[in-house]
Amino acid sequence: MAREGLRTLVVAKKSLSEEQYQDFENRYNQAKLSIHDRALKVAAVVESLEREMELLCLTGVEDQLQADVRPTLELLRNAGIKIWMLTGDKLETATCIAKSSHLVSRNQDIHVFRPVSNRGEAHLELNAFRRKHDCALVISGDSLEVCLRYYEHEFVELACQCPAVVCCRCSPTQKAQIVKLLQQHTANRTCAIGDGGNDVSMIQAAHCGIGIEGKEGSVALTDFHHSV
Repeated sequence: MAREGLRTLVVAKKSLSEEQYQDFENRYNQAKLSIHDRALKVAAVVESLEREMELLCLTGVEDQLQADVRPTLELLRNAGIKIWMLTGDKLETATCIAKSSHLVSRNQDIHVFRPVSNRGEAHLELNAFRRKHDCALVISGDSLEVCLRYYEHEFVELACQCPAVVCCRCSPTQKAQIVKLLQQHTANRTCAIGDGGNDVSMIQAAHCGIGIEGKEGSVALTDFHHSV
């Protein structure tokens, strides 16, 4: 379903005893109080809970492109504007949407950044990416976080040379972080466009923030106005 471009969701459940819940809550609260690597520690605690779950169902929702997306992206590219797609979708879904919207042309090479979890793996994968020329980059939020921790300048420099960049499984915080990184490492103006509540932080971080009003867009606009 993800390869067909559908937004997929796995629904599962798990019953906890009171003792199990108390243990989880203690570890979760302790992770949230960590000074170093707070996000990683919180994610590890949550991941420890999401095991041996009972599968309930799978869902796949078609997310149709809005009118004139393809010609709009083409006009922006012809104007010399670099486009980055920041999304919470799975890698397969994000790649499919990037192709269907013509953010990545069908005959263009795509470098899918392999999952990395430490400095050594990030170094090897960056070297492999450095040998590629004129290809779009697809990277997950987890791998992006590792690269930025150890090789922030090198990663941003390489990514900015790509004709297109797709960051998948991105959290709202990471979306805003990427916008700020581009502002710090380049002299370029940034424009962030979003239509959902999880795009608000990214919209606020950019030099120019645009909230699109649509089926989800009213959420982005409402949250943005409230935060302002």
